[in-house]
Amino acid sequence: MSIKERVIVAYARTKLSSRKVGEDVENPLHDWVQLKVRETFKHDEEFRRVLGKKSLDKIDREVFEQYQLHKFRKQMAYVMENSHYYKKKYGEAGIAPDMIRTMGDLDRVPLTEPADLAEEPYYFLCPSQSKIARTFSTSGTTGKNKRLFYTKDDLFNIIDSIAAALRSAGLKSNETLQIMFPAVVAWDPSLMLESACKVAGLKSVVCSAVDVDEQMRSVKDNQTKVIIGLTSFIYRITVMARDKFDLRSFGLKAIICSSEPLSEAVRREMEDAWGCKCLSQYGMTEMGLATAIECYAQTGLHINEADFLVEVIDPDTGKRLPPGEEGELVWTALSFQGSPLLRYRSYDISKFILPPCDCGHITIGKMGKPKGRRDAATKIGLGDRIFPVLFDEAIMNVKGVLNYQLVIDKPSFRDRLRFTVEYNGNEATGKDEVMAAILELEPIKIGLENDLLEPIEVEMKEVSKEFSPKMKPIVDRRQSYDR
Repeated sequence: MSIKERVIVAYARTKLSSRKVGEDVENPLHDWVQLKVRETFKHDEEFRRVLGKKSLDKIDREVFEQYQLHKFRKQMAYVMENSHYYKKKYGEAGIAPDMIRTMGDLDRVPLTEPADLAEEPYYFLCPSQSKIARTFSTSGTTGKNKRLFYTKDDLFNIIDSIAAALRSAGLKSNETLQIMFPAVVAWDPSLMLESACKVAGLKSVVCSAVDVDEQMRSVKDNQTKVIIGLTSFIYRITVMARDKFDLRSFGLKAIICSSEPLSEAVRREMEDAWGCKCLSQYGMTEMGLATAIECYAQTGLHINEADFLVEVIDPDTGKRLPPGEEGELVWTALSFQGSPLLRYRSYDISKFILPPCDCGHITIGKMGKPKGRRDAATKIGLGDRIFPVLFDEAIMNVKGVLNYQLVIDKPSFRDRLRFTVEYNGNEATGKDEVMAAILELEPIKIGLENDLLEPIEVEMKEVSKEFSPKMKPIVDRRQSYDR
């Protein structure tokens, strides 16, 4: 690095709370979140007044929820003053920050729709353009890109949370993280992760090659201890490499699967092949990408609740649901300055799980592994609602399957389901196993028994030498039906 770059990195490191958490603590993410609460208590007189405390000895869930409500009120006041969208929306709703005293009061705050962000991203921008350090884009539900703006401090927050999450997966500062995202993805998470590691003082190497030998050479030469990457890409490399290499001999501590759902079938295969834990990571571009990561207990994903308030609502009524009940995840960015989103609908179906956790977390909550996007569900047969995860668990459980796609159409009164499966191995044997797995699924059995599904079709195809991001798992070509 040049002298200028070293100065910039040195300054950035002073902004990271994660560097103040010891290397050998049991739960780095938990300790980091608690540290952020203590820093707020130390520097924010209003927060001390809310708690009615002069010192903060113990941070239990009640104290933590008061912290979140305090941050929510401050963020609400900030966007009402600086965001054209929220100034208008909250003004019309007759809602003000001082009306939010309990978690139940959040129901009074209107939800933010992704379509609104896609339609007018600049309406959400709070500071002047001169203070924006980075812009991200992600596809919108209307076909328009959603654009998000981040200030320098927002980027520090993102880097801080990435560092805390990586350390919670077991990565030490003297160990190497191998970043495995293919170069063909729509945006380049490798560059962001590599930069974050550099600022946070963590070692990393990027390897986006589809070639298995090159990936394994990188793991060996760099003595990689943790891998992070696109779920389907890591799985593909694993399936192609496990017959040529003793993957367990590399001594990995963890694999972090990002950007795509991690089915239990895929998890089992990778854990068996590498001999380490395979952890799920959840993020949204709208929330800065790094929001939640699974712990070694693997009973949910711990949320960075220091920077995000997560709710679960009934997707039809919009009302908050209690912890443990399944519904739609709604996110609020408590710390961002560029274009912070409040009560933003994700359309992801999951649940909120209160602490404690078997891993030792006593403060921050978890989200259940997302079941799927509400707008990705469809109906077949007698109206059974199906998500891609239903077929992930069945088809990806067949050894040798790399990918699949289901196309649904309706040539007559019955639904027709046609599966195309990318398979590494004897295709005839693979087809029989895939068909058997599909026919065991309850919605399929019910549909066939009631003559509402045509006979299931399965087509096997050879493994492609080129990698493309996971195909859309379900393509519905029916012209008119009740979703």
